[in-house]
Amino acid sequence: MGENLNVVGMLRTPQLRSALAEVCTDMNGTKFDLRIAPLELSAADASLPGSDLIIVEIDTRSADDVERLRTLVEQLSPGTPVVATAAEATLDDVRKLMRLGLVDVLPQPVQRDDVLAALEHASRVRKAARRPQAAKGRLVSVLKGGGGVGATTVAVQAGCCLAQTLQKRGQEVCILDFDVQGGTVALYLDLKDRTGLADLVSAQDRLDGELLRGAMTRHPSGLNVVAAPPDVMPLDTFSADFVRRLLDIVRQEFAVVIVDLPPTWCLWSFDILRQSDDVLLVTQMTVPGVRQARRQLDTLGAEGLDELPVRVVLNRYEKRWGEAVGLKEVEKALEHKIDFTVANDYRTVSEALNQGLSIADVRRRSKAFKNISKISDALAVAGSRKEERVEPHLANVPGR
Repeated sequence: MGENLNVVGMLRTPQLRSALAEVCTDMNGTKFDLRIAPLELSAADASLPGSDLIIVEIDTRSADDVERLRTLVEQLSPGTPVVATAAEATLDDVRKLMRLGLVDVLPQPVQRDDVLAALEHASRVRKAARRPQAAKGRLVSVLKGGGGVGATTVAVQAGCCLAQTLQKRGQEVCILDFDVQGGTVALYLDLKDRTGLADLVSAQDRLDGELLRGAMTRHPSGLNVVAAPPDVMPLDTFSADFVRRLLDIVRQEFAVVIVDLPPTWCLWSFDILRQSDDVLLVTQMTVPGVRQARRQLDTLGAEGLDELPVRVVLNRYEKRWGEAVGLKEVEKALEHKIDFTVANDYRTVSEALNQGLSIADVRRRSKAFKNISKISDALAVAGSRKEERVEPHLANVPGR
């Protein structure tokens, strides 16, 4: 673990206190002060801010308990990690608790390995809080508004264009293909060397900038690529903690990081979105495309992510004279403006994908390239929302 911690437990029952005391013996000098104390007394406890880690037992069915936990987390400094433990916590319960800014959620009955993992995470949080904060690269997530809408094409081509732009500033761009069951970023760029996420997760214990660079392939455009696994892998192959550490490292190495998200929602994809400085929601002007994009926007709202800076990209756009459905109707259906359109230039885009090239190398004067350039230019000048973003802390989800 690297350092001894002073841990305070605010517990509801003697039974949990006894169980914790049993599993928390001989943990590298870590001191545990396990108290039977109601959560409402936490605000008046002057000893808590000086703790290295606070474990709080909570009843997830109690709105009052959840609100008291929220107040406690807000009162403590960011360098004081808080872990909750709850009986029979569902995945939805874990998500709700994690939005409060917790380090972890321990399932019950409490296991020694879970406590050790929480201590390790708390130690990293404390060290990060003590370090001077280096500038982080911006994180751009690409969200698919339905299947086959060309989201990966937009991600790849915008990434190539952005890489060429930022090279002039001495900066680099990276794209992470997190579509772990069907990722095609490397295929679209004709990259034969398929090192990438699979290599990183297999060596995650020594994950650092050097290992990251070794698992990348560089495209002639200057875009650095971390490819999806060559074989289909379960989404839970990648733990939330691994994804968080990988994003921290890659954002220290690159000015802009583009993440091509999987079409299926999972805990770590929500956490990537929470950290994002920009989200490109890509869809097309068809009834299924608009409906799926609206579902994605509704899901973001339901998960408390409706404040994310989402930009809607309408791919394969054709403006037909006299058509009944136009951009205004699509915007009304989505209740969101269309930020960018990409022309339906099948010939140019297909030629670029077949050869693994940037559209600029195929037909620079094409409408598709002009449209992609607008997206790239917007990302190149976009600011970071670090000052208003609350960084998420990831959970050990029961059953993960």
